[in-house]
Amino acid sequence: MIYIFGDSHANNNFKNFIIPHENKYHNSITMHRISRDKEIINFDKKYNDENNIFVLCYGEVDCRCHIGRQMLLGRNLQEICNKLVLEYINTIKYNITIYKKIIICSITPPMKKELYEKVHGPITHEFPFIGTDDERVMYTNSMNDLLKEYCILNKFIFLDVYDYYSDEDGTLKYELSDKCVHIDKNDHICKKLLELI
Repeated sequence: MIYIFGDSHANNNFKNFIIPHENKYHNSITMHRISRDKEIINFDKKYNDENNIFVLCYGEVDCRCHIGRQMLLGRNLQEICNKLVLEYINTIKYNITIYKKIIICSITPPMKKELYEKVHGPITHEFPFIGTDDERVMYTNSMNDLLKEYCILNKFIFLDVYDYYSDEDGTLKYELSDKCVHIDKNDHICKKLLELI
Protein backbone atom coordinates (compact mmCIF):
# COMPACT_ATOMS: atom_id res chain seq x y z
CA MET A 1 0.00 0.00 0.00
CA ILE A 2 1.04 3.58 -0.64
CA TYR A 3 0.26 5.99 2.19
CA ILE A 4 0.46 9.74 1.55
CA PHE A 5 0.72 12.15 4.48
CA GLY A 6 0.86 15.92 4.33
CA ASP A 7 -1.00 19.20 4.34
CA SER A 8 -3.37 20.41 1.60
CA HIS A 9 -0.49 20.18 -0.91
CA ALA A 10 -0.48 16.41 -0.49
CA ASN A 11 -4.12 16.41 -1.56
CA ASN A 12 -3.53 18.61 -4.62
CA ASN A 13 -0.22 17.06 -5.67
CA PHE A 14 -1.51 13.50 -5.78
CA LYS A 15 -5.15 13.85 -6.79
CA ASN A 16 -6.06 11.29 -9.47
CA PHE A 17 -2.92 9.22 -8.80
CA ILE A 18 -3.60 6.02 -10.70
CA ILE A 19 -2.08 3.45 -8.32
CA PRO A 20 -4.26 2.42 -5.34
CA HIS A 21 -3.26 4.51 -2.33
CA GLU A 22 -4.57 6.22 0.78
CA ASN A 23 -4.13 9.97 1.02
CA LYS A 24 -4.19 10.86 4.73
CA TYR A 25 -3.64 14.60 4.20
CA HIS A 26 -4.80 17.14 6.77
CA ASN A 27 -5.11 20.83 5.85
CA SER A 28 -2.77 23.47 7.27
CA ILE A 29 -0.41 21.16 9.15
CA THR A 30 3.10 22.60 9.38
CA MET A 31 6.43 20.84 9.39
CA HIS A 32 7.02 22.68 12.67
CA ARG A 33 3.96 21.04 14.24
CA ILE A 34 5.00 17.59 13.04
CA SER A 35 8.45 18.16 14.57
CA ARG A 36 7.17 19.71 17.80
CA ASP A 37 4.56 17.03 18.51
CA LYS A 38 6.75 14.15 17.28
CA GLU A 39 3.83 12.69 15.38
CA ILE A 40 2.64 12.50 11.79
CA ILE A 41 -1.00 13.54 11.71
CA ASN A 42 -3.32 10.56 10.96
CA PHE A 43 -0.46 8.04 11.24
CA ASP A 44 -1.25 4.70 12.86
CA LYS A 45 1.48 2.26 13.93
CA LYS A 46 -0.36 -0.50 12.07
CA TYR A 47 0.81 1.17 8.83
CA ASN A 48 4.37 0.07 9.57
CA ASP A 49 5.04 -2.76 7.14
CA GLU A 50 7.98 -3.79 4.98
CA ASN A 51 5.79 -3.68 1.85
CA ASN A 52 4.39 -0.19 2.38
CA ILE A 53 5.54 2.99 0.67
CA PHE A 54 5.19 6.29 2.50
CA VAL A 55 5.03 9.70 0.82
CA LEU A 56 5.29 12.86 2.93
CA CYS A 57 4.50 16.39 1.78
CA TYR A 58 4.86 19.25 4.29
CA GLY A 59 6.56 22.63 4.50
CA GLU A 60 4.84 25.19 2.27
CA VAL A 61 3.02 26.87 5.16
CA ASP A 62 6.31 27.03 7.12
CA CYS A 63 8.00 28.80 4.18
CA ARG A 64 5.05 31.13 3.58
CA CYS A 65 4.43 32.23 7.16
CA HIS A 66 6.67 30.98 9.91
CA ILE A 67 10.27 31.13 8.71
CA GLY A 68 9.90 34.82 7.85
CA ARG A 69 8.32 35.49 11.23
CA GLN A 70 11.27 33.81 12.96
CA MET A 71 13.69 35.81 10.83
CA LEU A 72 11.99 39.02 12.03
CA LEU A 73 12.70 37.87 15.60
CA GLY A 74 16.42 37.82 14.76
CA ARG A 75 17.01 34.12 14.18
CA ASN A 76 19.42 32.90 11.50
CA LEU A 77 17.88 31.36 8.35
CA GLN A 78 20.12 28.29 8.27
CA GLU A 79 19.58 27.62 11.96
CA ILE A 80 15.80 27.85 11.54
CA CYS A 81 15.73 25.61 8.46
CA ASN A 82 18.22 23.07 9.78
CA LYS A 83 16.30 22.64 13.04
CA LEU A 84 12.99 22.29 11.18
CA VAL A 85 14.26 19.69 8.72
CA LEU A 86 16.35 17.68 11.20
CA GLU A 87 13.45 17.38 13.66
CA TYR A 88 11.03 16.59 10.83
CA ILE A 89 13.23 13.76 9.56
CA ASN A 90 13.71 12.46 13.11
CA THR A 91 9.92 12.45 13.62
CA ILE A 92 9.48 10.45 10.41
CA LYS A 93 12.08 7.93 11.61
CA TYR A 94 10.43 7.74 15.03
CA ASN A 95 6.99 6.98 13.55
CA ILE A 96 7.75 5.04 10.36
CA THR A 97 9.96 2.17 11.43
CA ILE A 98 9.21 -0.61 8.91
CA TYR A 99 8.77 0.30 5.26
CA LYS A 100 9.70 -0.41 1.66
CA LYS A 101 10.36 3.21 0.70
CA ILE A 102 10.01 6.65 2.26
CA ILE A 103 9.56 9.43 -0.29
CA ILE A 104 9.88 13.06 0.81
CA CYS A 105 8.37 15.68 -1.51
CA SER A 106 10.04 18.95 -2.33
CA ILE A 107 8.21 22.01 -1.04
CA THR A 108 6.00 23.75 -3.61
CA PRO A 109 7.35 27.06 -4.99
CA PRO A 110 5.80 30.10 -3.28
CA MET A 111 2.93 31.95 -4.97
CA LYS A 112 3.58 35.55 -5.98
CA LYS A 113 1.79 37.75 -3.44
CA GLU A 114 0.55 40.16 -6.12
CA LEU A 115 -1.06 37.37 -8.16
CA TYR A 116 -2.65 35.86 -5.07
CA GLU A 117 -4.14 39.20 -4.00
CA LYS A 118 -5.49 39.91 -7.50
CA VAL A 119 -7.82 36.94 -7.10
CA HIS A 120 -8.37 36.77 -3.34
CA GLY A 121 -7.89 40.37 -2.18
CA PRO A 122 -5.60 41.56 0.63
CA ILE A 123 -4.27 38.77 2.83
CA THR A 124 -5.95 39.00 6.22
CA HIS A 125 -6.23 35.31 7.19
CA GLU A 126 -4.16 33.39 9.74
CA PHE A 127 -1.62 32.18 7.16
CA PRO A 128 -0.13 35.41 5.75
CA PHE A 129 2.73 35.82 3.30
CA ILE A 130 5.69 36.86 5.50
CA GLY A 131 8.58 38.25 3.47
CA THR A 132 8.94 39.36 -0.12
CA ASP A 133 8.53 36.91 -3.00
CA ASP A 134 12.33 36.69 -3.28
CA GLU A 135 12.71 36.01 0.44
CA ARG A 136 10.10 33.25 0.40
CA VAL A 137 11.83 31.69 -2.63
CA MET A 138 15.07 31.77 -0.62
CA TYR A 139 13.39 30.12 2.39
CA THR A 140 11.90 27.41 0.18
CA ASN A 141 15.18 26.73 -1.63
CA SER A 142 17.03 26.46 1.69
CA MET A 143 14.47 24.00 2.99
CA ASN A 144 14.51 21.90 -0.19
CA ASP A 145 18.32 21.76 -0.20
CA LEU A 146 18.27 20.46 3.37
CA LEU A 147 15.47 17.99 2.69
CA LYS A 148 17.46 16.57 -0.22
CA GLU A 149 20.61 16.35 1.92
CA TYR A 150 18.85 14.58 4.80
CA CYS A 151 17.13 12.20 2.39
CA ILE A 152 20.53 11.12 1.08
CA LEU A 153 21.86 10.68 4.63
CA ASN A 154 18.88 8.56 5.67
CA LYS A 155 18.43 6.62 2.41
CA PHE A 156 15.05 8.21 1.79
CA ILE A 157 13.96 9.26 -1.70
CA PHE A 158 13.60 12.96 -2.53
CA LEU A 159 10.80 13.69 -5.01
CA ASP A 160 12.01 16.99 -6.44
CA VAL A 161 9.55 18.76 -8.73
CA TYR A 162 10.43 22.34 -7.74
CA ASP A 163 12.12 23.35 -11.00
CA TYR A 164 9.28 22.04 -13.15
CA TYR A 165 6.71 24.14 -11.28
CA SER A 166 8.80 27.27 -10.68
CA ASP A 167 9.01 30.37 -12.85
CA GLU A 168 12.28 32.10 -13.74
CA ASP A 169 12.15 34.00 -10.45
CA GLY A 170 11.54 30.82 -8.43
CA THR A 171 7.85 31.45 -7.70
CA LEU A 172 5.04 29.07 -8.60
CA LYS A 173 4.12 29.03 -12.30
CA TYR A 174 0.71 30.66 -12.26
CA GLU A 175 -0.61 28.64 -15.21
CA LEU A 176 0.11 25.39 -13.33
CA SER A 177 -1.37 26.61 -10.04
CA ASP A 178 -4.88 26.61 -8.57
CA LYS A 179 -4.62 30.44 -8.43
CA CYS A 180 -4.11 30.14 -4.68
CA VAL A 181 -0.92 28.52 -3.28
CA HIS A 182 -1.22 24.96 -4.63
CA ILE A 183 -0.17 23.11 -7.76
CA ASP A 184 -3.23 22.30 -9.88
CA LYS A 185 -1.86 20.60 -12.98
CA ASN A 186 -0.19 17.70 -11.17
CA ASP A 187 0.41 15.24 -14.03
CA HIS A 188 4.19 15.73 -13.77
CA ILE A 189 4.21 14.94 -10.03
CA CYS A 190 2.13 11.79 -10.47
CA LYS A 191 4.40 10.65 -13.31
CA LYS A 192 7.53 11.21 -11.21
CA LEU A 193 6.04 9.36 -8.24
CA LEU A 194 5.04 6.47 -10.48
CA GLU A 195 8.64 6.25 -11.77
CA LEU A 196 10.00 6.19 -8.21
CA ILE A 197 7.58 3.45 -7.18
